[in-house]
Amino acid sequence: MFTALYFGVVGAVLALLMRVQLSVPNNDFLEAAYYNQAVTMHGLIMIFWFLSPLGVALFNYLVPLQIGAKDLAFPRLNALTYWLFLAGGLMAVLSFFVPGGAAAAGWTSYEPLAGPVYSPGPGPTMTYLGLMLMAASVTVGSVNFIATILWLRRPGMRLSDMPMFSWFALFTVVAMLFAFPSIIAAFLLVLTDRLIGTVLYAPPSILNVPGIDPSLLWDDLFWFFGHPEVYIVLLPAFGVIADITPAFTGRPLDGRNWILISVAAIVLPISFGVWMHHMFLTGIPNVLLEVFDVSTEIVSIPFGIIVIMFILSMVHGRIQFKTPLLFIVGALVLFIIGGIMGVFLSSPVLDRVYNGSYFVVSHFHYVMVGATIFGLFAGIYYWLPKMTGRMYNESLGKVHFIISFIGFNVLYAPMMLLSDMPRRIFTYQNIGDWAQLNGIATVGAFIFAGAQIIVAYNLLHTWFRGPPSGPNPWGSQSPEWSTPATGSVPVAPVETEPAGGWIGQLPGPQSASVSGPSPVSHAMSAVSHEVHLSSRPLTLSAGVMLFLTGAALYPGGAIQLSVLTIPPGVFPLALMVLGVGVFAASIVGWAWDDIRNKFVGPAGDPGGDRWPYDEVPKMKLGMWVFLSSEIVLFGTLLGAYIFIREAALEWPSPASVHDIPLATANTLILLTSGFTMAMAVYAIRKGDQRGLLGWLVATFVLGSTFIGVKISEWLGLFSGAAPFLPSSSNPVTALAASIYYVVVGLHGAHVVAGLVVLVYLMKKTARGGFTKDDHMSIENFALYWAFVEIVWCFVFPLFYLL
Repeated sequence: MFTALYFGVVGAVLALLMRVQLSVPNNDFLEAAYYNQAVTMHGLIMIFWFLSPLGVALFNYLVPLQIGAKDLAFPRLNALTYWLFLAGGLMAVLSFFVPGGAAAAGWTSYEPLAGPVYSPGPGPTMTYLGLMLMAASVTVGSVNFIATILWLRRPGMRLSDMPMFSWFALFTVVAMLFAFPSIIAAFLLVLTDRLIGTVLYAPPSILNVPGIDPSLLWDDLFWFFGHPEVYIVLLPAFGVIADITPAFTGRPLDGRNWILISVAAIVLPISFGVWMHHMFLTGIPNVLLEVFDVSTEIVSIPFGIIVIMFILSMVHGRIQFKTPLLFIVGALVLFIIGGIMGVFLSSPVLDRVYNGSYFVVSHFHYVMVGATIFGLFAGIYYWLPKMTGRMYNESLGKVHFIISFIGFNVLYAPMMLLSDMPRRIFTYQNIGDWAQLNGIATVGAFIFAGAQIIVAYNLLHTWFRGPPSGPNPWGSQSPEWSTPATGSVPVAPVETEPAGGWIGQLPGPQSASVSGPSPVSHAMSAVSHEVHLSSRPLTLSAGVMLFLTGAALYPGGAIQLSVLTIPPGVFPLALMVLGVGVFAASIVGWAWDDIRNKFVGPAGDPGGDRWPYDEVPKMKLGMWVFLSSEIVLFGTLLGAYIFIREAALEWPSPASVHDIPLATANTLILLTSGFTMAMAVYAIRKGDQRGLLGWLVATFVLGSTFIGVKISEWLGLFSGAAPFLPSSSNPVTALAASIYYVVVGLHGAHVVAGLVVLVYLMKKTARGGFTKDDHMSIENFALYWAFVEIVWCFVFPLFYLL
């Protein structure tokens, strides 16, 4: 949580710099290049390293408590999630300090503007590599949360019994799991253009392939992720509202099931079916304009149900206007304002008028920032006594809300009226009321930013010197309050009523038990974490960060130190070598820890309801969830290939490029390795350890042969009479080679990763690490290897036969 707040401060400083620049006409406070960097990095940092992670931080703390788990399902993966997130954020921030500065193509990174032609230098590359680390963190974390919620609920807790916050956590991570592979694919293509010279997003004027418009490919990939991301950011705040409103209204939430059904409709079918409303001005066919106009308006229906149920819950209850509830009301008001503005943008006709203006900036911030941050502040205030065992200052909390609400509206309401001011300019002439409205907005920005000093003081004062809160200061019936507060301190009996509670409950002294659910037998164990710390996630993330930083800087310029000059390329190369060494040592250490059973996770499990996964082990469930994300990743890349192939008016014949008989034989080798891996599973199920080792060795040999043939094939493509390279003088060949090496190369990387895991499995098998009753790692790897084969069954015909 504190890391997300740190990045929030960074993003806020960039926002204030922007507002100062726009406060008066013809301002020269920031140069155009610096302003563009501030705009770009403000958006990226706020979305990817502040808003979403702040909600996930609350998930991390509260979901295990609410469902009765001792920890998340995979503690080391949880640590890896954090360190990858931090490493990516540090790379993004450090990109300001490399030659040329940070990314400056806007937070949407539209291509080809974000490509090497128009955005050269290592800074943007560092930023986008940091985004890839953040996206990898999201994938790992999503797998962990889904496995935890579906597999580690306490006895008696069915899915339908879960608290609303845990339900919203599940919906959010499911959306993350299927949305982020699209952005990974999009930025993978960006980075191959920047790092290895592919031409997938090269400007049409340079690539000159008839029919190809790289900006449309980027739009489809980015916005297929981008629109679900709006709900990914918003849903944690709505989860807070749904979970804590009953504590301040004295009655259960109205329409709980209607809310869950509505959120399910938003997360799965609707959020992934409206992305083209961001492309109304790109020249898409009229039929698509109509389809996405309707789908965009449909999304208002489930959101309308959710908001109405929240309002009814307050209307039907006896409201206690404590700080958390004030922020809830503020979040709903801001969301309604932003939602009404969104109705205008759903119309292709009105979108043509408003799209490039500050009206969109206002709408975006009301929905994605205002509603989200106010909702999350409600959760922080509400659960702060749980986290610290201390109570915040209620008066300061209310002052924080009032100033924040005023400041936010003074900041963004004037932008509604700037519907004729372009939103991508760094200065402007004194036209109409632009100066007055921008001046007011800048004042609002400083008011809103200044209000956050209050919450910072309140949080820190509460953490270290706040008065004891008691075990359940709100009288909540949510299960997380049945466990002792973190850092709780002895409480002297007092004869006052709790600050909140259910109407009709008059609990006695705070030291006594409060009414509500009785503490369950597992509750104490939910906060008693066994020692399961590991340095491997930290060192692995550090190794990846070092390597990617070196890759972004390479070959780079000479780096001047106090007494010597390092020649160009040496420092980045040293970073890459060091990163590879640290990464390899971490992987080997992680595997060796497992072979020696050094890592001890939380013992046992709650043994609760696991429908519909009663017969699926935890590790296998995690693998299935991970592979579902991988399916979306490869599906997106193959979709990009089909998009390019269908748009291009000509394409090289596969037979003229590839050795089809060799590729066919190599395909049979890979498929045979799937048979040997299946036999390995069959052997260990019978308890045949010797047979297991033999079949694993056979799988390793076949997989290595596949990669060896692939390397040989590539060397032939590189050095042939007409080299098949992205740098080819023939633009069609260059484009075909670019997409071929990216997709086939990514598949090859998965095969190499599998070979590394096979070495670990063979070593552990030789030490007697697998038995008839304990061999889940073998079965999980068999699933992964089958996935690698299935992907090749699509790659081979698309690239070699058609």
